[in-house]
Amino acid sequence: MTTLENTAIYHEIDFLLPAQRFNINFSYITQKGLPFVREFVLRLIHLAPMSMSQVATFFGFSRKEVQEAIDDLVERGELTLSENGRLILTEKSSGYFTELGEVPRLSLLRDSTACLSFDLATFSCLGKDNFSEKWKAGLSIKVDDENSSCSQTHVEKQFQRQFHEILQKGFLSRSLTQDEKDSPNVYTVNSVNKIKQMPVRLLVQFKVDEDGRNVEREDFERLKSSDYVHEQISLELDRLARPSNFGEIAKIMIEIGDGETLKLFDSKGSSVSLQFFEDLAKLEANSQKKRTTFIGPIYSSANWELVQKHLAPIIKARRESKADIGQAPFLWVAPSDPYWGKSSNLQVRVSELLEKASTKDKKLYSPTVYLPVSGSDDQRTARQWKREFEPNTDKVRGLIEGFLGGSVEVLHFEGEFVVVIYHISLRDSYPVSFPLGFISAEKDVVTSVGRLVKAYVEGTSGFEQPNDCGLISKIGRGE
Repeated sequence: MTTLENTAIYHEIDFLLPAQRFNINFSYITQKGLPFVREFVLRLIHLAPMSMSQVATFFGFSRKEVQEAIDDLVERGELTLSENGRLILTEKSSGYFTELGEVPRLSLLRDSTACLSFDLATFSCLGKDNFSEKWKAGLSIKVDDENSSCSQTHVEKQFQRQFHEILQKGFLSRSLTQDEKDSPNVYTVNSVNKIKQMPVRLLVQFKVDEDGRNVEREDFERLKSSDYVHEQISLELDRLARPSNFGEIAKIMIEIGDGETLKLFDSKGSSVSLQFFEDLAKLEANSQKKRTTFIGPIYSSANWELVQKHLAPIIKARRESKADIGQAPFLWVAPSDPYWGKSSNLQVRVSELLEKASTKDKKLYSPTVYLPVSGSDDQRTARQWKREFEPNTDKVRGLIEGFLGGSVEVLHFEGEFVVVIYHISLRDSYPVSFPLGFISAEKDVVTSVGRLVKAYVEGTSGFEQPNDCGLISKIGRGE
């Protein structure tokens, strides 16, 4: 749990914002400096018309050198003779100067191309990186259909508007920025071609203050304006909102003998108090009990460290041991919660658990992830889970939803430790569910929660249908 000016992160959710990648052909005007002699001859004559011998004296040139320099400038149409035989600037070279005594700049028209990505909500330029994100492990943000269908027109306009910013961020070809003093401007956008569409991942942290109030979400640095995106996020959260489930969860806490977590709520059960949480954390730190309470999803970086602290020594001991304990089950039972797993972090953690389960020579434990489905024929949900959990689908099974009411998640490592996370929906206080739980290595707690998990996984629902529906990849295929 991160404490920052007495706020805590209680959920981390990735939102997927549609973006497109474009190939942009454009012409730009650049102001180029002149070669040394040419620049200084023009600057001198810009100050006052002069004769050739005056120029030669000023620069200490021989007659031949001055003749060459002047001929070159006359050929370029930059110098001419006045009626009284003095050298003066032409209309062309006068245009190089904006004020007396300054450096002359030469305007050139050049062509260039850029491959850039823009989001489809604010049309902010996201740079030249080729995002290879997939539409998974996150909540999709909807944008206006017109934004997508007319994106090329929008991008043409925004590219011109944001040109200097895009240049400063180093998103354009190096040749545009070689000259430090040079500041190119767009002359015209010749063409904008859409290459592909992909999501851009926006991590949103949901926080509470010490009184348990929800803190306003922060803006997105990568976007020019976050208002529209925040509105769309709020709409999506409203669509997914669930009624309050505090009553059921409180019953489950009592059923599994967890009186501690219940103490974190105010008397009405409407919000979580950070003050109570910090008091409990102090008690736990000084107690002999091997228990830690935490706020937020178990797969967030801070909370996963708690799992690591328990898991690492077990793995080490099992690697060194001669005993064969590879059959010890490690079960992860997911909740039926619309916000669970909507983060790229989850897959990283699952992959890690599966990889650490065995060494080259031996198996250390047997991991299985159970995901909620409505039945053994729920092909639609199974397909979605399969997509989310690629390439780890061989260790992922469907479980008929409803374990401990459906809003409790458990990671149970037989004989070693257990993690219990309650996904509490408090609609009036928090826009998303509030994950709150504990990790414990107390033998009796590990055993009693283990018994509940085993009974459910091995049990049956009505019509004698087993709760364990088998591998996700085979559900609904009659296999």
